[in-house]
Amino acid sequence: MATRRLLLIGLAAALGGCGFRPLLKQGEGDSEVRRELAAVEIPTLNSRIGFLVRDSLVDQLNPAGAQIPTRYLLAISLQRRTSALGIQIDNTITRYNLTLAARFSLLDSGDRRVLYQSVVRRVASYNASRAPYAELAAELDAERRAARDVSTDIRTQLAIYFARQEDAA
Repeated sequence: MATRRLLLIGLAAALGGCGFRPLLKQGEGDSEVRRELAAVEIPTLNSRIGFLVRDSLVDQLNPAGAQIPTRYLLAISLQRRTSALGIQIDNTITRYNLTLAARFSLLDSGDRRVLYQSVVRRVASYNASRAPYAELAAELDAERRAARDVSTDIRTQLAIYFARQEDAA
């Protein structure tokens, strides 16, 4: 038991010495990364899954709903694809993969200069059913999961970008 405590204390000391710091630190005041994330405006996306991605991103980038002037625009292009995953001997499909890819660019709101761009891709699977409503419900749930995961990945990449900009300054 004493060995375990010493090991944990040693690991904690090593972690502190390596320069590790939380990306979205909480505590006294807001972090600069949080303020930068809240200053991102996301234009409306023209699809149901686009609405899900945008809604999730708005919640993640500015969870408190702070009134911060817009400094950035986030342009997102989505591509959704469904492919058969489980196929039985009689050619009946039993499972699908829904792939959602998002190509996004962070733009300066003033001069529309591209500051950062990347692509994220998520796969969500769902079971096929002989009941049409059950299959539709499963597909919609897969869309919601993929949209949430894509928006989380975008938020994480933007937070890393802003943290690096803060460190460089």
